[in-house]
Amino acid sequence: MTKEDMNIQELVGRRNPFRVPEGYFEGFNERLMNRLPQTGKKGKTVRLLPRIWHYAAAIVVVAGLTSVVLWSNRPSVTTQLAENNDAAVESFYDDELDYIMVGNTEIAVYLTEAE
Repeated sequence: MTKEDMNIQELVGRRNPFRVPEGYFEGFNERLMNRLPQTGKKGKTVRLLPRIWHYAAAIVVVAGLTSVVLWSNRPSVTTQLAENNDAAVESFYDDELDYIMVGNTEIAVYLTEAE
């Protein structure tokens, strides 16, 4: 116990210094409601943001989600380069074979003789 608590206990003792009059809380609600002003007005609702801002925010969200979906579904650059590279290599070999005029049978004979 602190020194202040001991001083208070010496002055007041163990009794409760706060007292409520008899029957105070029995009619408290009625007395309180009678003291309030009786007005028939309802409170006014004040919008913090105009309604147009709600629509603008919805459009921004939809546009953002659409761009994320479209961006994630596009083919990657490495895939496109690999496809282009395969096509270029195949075209190169076709052109070279046409240039040296070697047919499929001659290639097959050459490969079987190499083994």
